[in-house]
Amino acid sequence: MIEIKILVGSTLGSTEYVAEAAQSLIEEAGYDTQLCLDPDLNEMSLQCDQIWVICIATHGAGNYPDNFKPFVDQLIQVNTALSDLRYAIIGTGDSTYDYFCGASKNIDLLLEEMGATNITDRFEIDVDHYPIPEDRISFWIPLFIDALDPDNN
Repeated sequence: MIEIKILVGSTLGSTEYVAEAAQSLIEEAGYDTQLCLDPDLNEMSLQCDQIWVICIATHGAGNYPDNFKPFVDQLIQVNTALSDLRYAIIGTGDSTYDYFCGASKNIDLLLEEMGATNITDRFEIDVDHYPIPEDRISFWIPLFIDALDPDNN
């Protein structure tokens, strides 16, 4: 069975709510998940069939949240292609700032450069328009579930 790890990068906590809402809906669809509030690459295998759902807020000028920076540093140190890794990204941000969802765009680019495969379009939630961002996740989850098994579409 596919292992789905939900990796969370959160500054003020609202992205954790998004991740928990995503976890609930993914599990309702019959998949096993693991929520990682402080992602650590040392606790993950890059050699098994797994999917990362990265729920990440943008901090400051497009920066990663403090709890996610060490994980990105670990990724940068990987000396092998991540060709077995599939991922999806949920970004939260505020469009009134110049670097709207900058962290989600940056991690997407990094993983792509490392050879990982994004299985669906990045989903960006604008907290300026949706102050309860976890309410928006139900719009994206069906696309993600369909992307898990494209042969069943």
